[in-house]
Amino acid sequence: MKNVFATPNSLLGISELYTPIKAQLMDAMPPQFYETAGLLGVVLYLGSYAALQLGLIRGNSRTYTLLNLAAASFVLISLLTEFNLASAMIQISWIVISITGLTRMWLLHRRLRFSDEERELLQTQFPDLSLGSARSFLDAGNWLDLPEGYELLHEETPVSNLFYLASGDVDVASGSQHLAVVSGGFLGEINILPGTPASATVTAMTPLRVFSISRNALRRLRQSDSDFRIALDSSLNKDTGRKLVAANARLVARSEKTPA
Repeated sequence: MKNVFATPNSLLGISELYTPIKAQLMDAMPPQFYETAGLLGVVLYLGSYAALQLGLIRGNSRTYTLLNLAAASFVLISLLTEFNLASAMIQISWIVISITGLTRMWLLHRRLRFSDEERELLQTQFPDLSLGSARSFLDAGNWLDLPEGYELLHEETPVSNLFYLASGDVDVASGSQHLAVVSGGFLGEINILPGTPASATVTAMTPLRVFSISRNALRRLRQSDSDFRIALDSSLNKDTGRKLVAANARLVARSEKTPA
């Protein structure tokens, strides 16, 4: 049976063939160039992995793939003067895999289409969400035109749908007390995931254009897509924070109008 593995003699032959190439490379660029390229590759490898673990980038993102492609390329350059077959094979494989992944992303994104209102929703609430995850999210919900007077949320009733208000105004009230007028963003974001009762009643003051997705659909997407889970939680928290800031501003304004 023919031996398909490299033998010491075959490796020696590779080394002998490489010697004149190495001499030419050393003449073309100083040794520091190749050392710097290797160190830069190590920094990119470690930096991209650290960013992934810290949640700064996604594992299936274009950024992470490009960082790994660049890291493998720089390390491969450093091997030109100190050749190691095993290391070179690893870096070449990493480059091929990264290019394959980037090609797949390009082909996938070419097939995806988004309407103007879908793009606005994504840019407003999920600017960093991958297009594949974004398409899955939008396909799981529905766009609705709701008339004036329509009640989206009812106080003390469990929230079963998350609404994104694309256009129109809604009145937020607790009991008989008017709390605020909302003209955009999510509605029901605090209670949607736990399914707890709404803390206020939300009613359309004008005809509305909304995107609606059920709690069950959101839960399924969060369980199956970790990137979507991170993006959704971040968006809901930001929307809640924005409303709390607005509520505090209204309280301050009211207190200033109240005579001492």
